[in-house]
Amino acid sequence: MLVRVFEAETMPLALKKVKEALGPDALILSTRTVRKSGLGVFRKPICEVTAAIDTVEPEADTAAPQTPPPNAGKTEEQDELTYQDLWQKTRPGAEAAYQPHIYGTERPKDDLKDVRNEIDELKALVKQLAKPAEPASPPPIVAAPPRKVQQGAEVQEMALLHNELDRLGICGEAAASLEQYAWDKLSPRQLGDPQGIREFLVDAIARLITVYGPLQTEPRRQKRIALVGPTGVGKTTTIAKMAAKQLLNGTGRVALVTIDTYRIAAVEQLKVYGEIMNLPVEVVTTPEQLHQALARHQDKELILIDTAGRSPRDDMSIAELAAFLGKAETENLLVLSATTRDRELTEAVQRFSRIPLHSLVFTKLDECEQCGTLLNISLTQQLPLSFLTNGQRVPEDLVEADTEAITGFITGSYREKAV
Repeated sequence: MLVRVFEAETMPLALKKVKEALGPDALILSTRTVRKSGLGVFRKPICEVTAAIDTVEPEADTAAPQTPPPNAGKTEEQDELTYQDLWQKTRPGAEAAYQPHIYGTERPKDDLKDVRNEIDELKALVKQLAKPAEPASPPPIVAAPPRKVQQGAEVQEMALLHNELDRLGICGEAAASLEQYAWDKLSPRQLGDPQGIREFLVDAIARLITVYGPLQTEPRRQKRIALVGPTGVGKTTTIAKMAAKQLLNGTGRVALVTIDTYRIAAVEQLKVYGEIMNLPVEVVTTPEQLHQALARHQDKELILIDTAGRSPRDDMSIAELAAFLGKAETENLLVLSATTRDRELTEAVQRFSRIPLHSLVFTKLDECEQCGTLLNISLTQQLPLSFLTNGQRVPEDLVEADTEAITGFITGSYREKAV
């Protein structure tokens, strides 16, 4: 028996060399991947196949024609040793063709066992390679789960932040924004520190707040502000507080106008405030009367207009108010009570949006346990805050909105300072 070792870059090329040198009856003894020594530290590994062929010549048959060469009459496709050929050469019957006497001595049974193990491994390789190739498909694109799902330990720590947001009454889009910001900025240790969470929220809430200062008058340009909103939210008292604050700031050219003729008490209340502050008060019932009143007070820097409360669900009444103010070129401030539930406040903003709204005024903050509503509504409805009221005193309990004041009301620190 003749035993030879063949080397090639790939296994199919090595098998082809075996067939070309030893013929189709060659027996594969072993296969392995080796790396040649030398300077090739980065040299690619090569495939090594050990094969054998029985050299015993059969008895000559004088009558038989001359045997053609092993490769004669085969097509180009047959010239290459296939995996099926290899499988046939490694079948159990072919194993018997291996004769240990070619080494001159009887090989130990353990060596023969190793050869058979190698043959079994080769059979498994041939079976795998002989399967038809399946078209390659890209791995499925799986959306990365939210970071909260990936980091279980930190998710538990987020409970402190959730509890603090609940305590402050912050929910919905505002809560989601703050949670994401905390998740991106704070470490697990910081997320587990109650005091650190409170300090973080003071800064984070301030980043979400937008304010609008309607009382900043401009030279030679009259500013007209109308307060609109549901009934009972404190529009008339807020008008008086705004007028008084403007007087304290050194601007005395202010006029008051009311179109709230539904409530006689409201008209009388505004007149009383006007007398106390020595300010003119106009009562109008039609758009024409409003234009005439504005014309009479062209010299004033600021005109504050009080309106009758409308139910948010009375679309016709709100449409009438929009038409009343339509040509007056007013800045319209929607006045809301901070004691109202977020769902009802959202509906009110959406209903009153028939009137072009410039900002929000929140009243009755002194009656609230939670002031997160300020951020919830301002953020979701995309309207800035202009004024806050936290009591009945005129004008002490009117707070012109700024980031620090709003954050203080939401976190409770502003009320603590006022005590």
